[in-house]
Amino acid sequence: MGLKESLEEKVSQHMSTGYVEVGKSDTVTSAAKAMMKSGSTEAVVDASAAVQGIITERDIVYKVVAAGRDPSRTKVGDVMSSPLSTVDADSKVLEAISKMSKLGVRRLGVTKGGKLVGMVTQKAVVSGPTTQSIGLPELSTPKGFRCPYCDAMLKDRNELSKHIDQVHLGLGLLEGDTSKW
Repeated sequence: MGLKESLEEKVSQHMSTGYVEVGKSDTVTSAAKAMMKSGSTEAVVDASAAVQGIITERDIVYKVVAAGRDPSRTKVGDVMSSPLSTVDADSKVLEAISKMSKLGVRRLGVTKGGKLVGMVTQKAVVSGPTTQSIGLPELSTPKGFRCPYCDAMLKDRNELSKHIDQVHLGLGLLEGDTSKW
């Protein structure tokens, strides 16, 4: 499948439905343990009611650890990101990528009929299943390499990779460093 076809797929084809749920009054320690147990980098806050927000590894590191707060006493509601940005399950991958880039977020809640049905991450839409990846030769033109996000023209594959990493994703993902994701 080519890049253009991948960007036209529905977000629902790339979402995870097994998201972790925690409460606003839960401690950050309990949220982190739930995330670790499931292998997730985020937890949705109070998804059974109206979703209150999301807590991510980054929230825990920056708002708790770096701030010197005690994670066993800090409540999720005090450090979560709110509101949870969402995209409709029938939206195209390109729309989700654009929204993440515009909002400066790496994940979106996926909704159907106004109800949360899953989560989609930049990693999921960029790399797809672990057996699938975007072939950079498809981005090649006689003038150079075209960025699939913003159509910027770059002189070579390395420049394109650095541009995508720095401008659209965050450093390292296209280099194979998935530790941040």
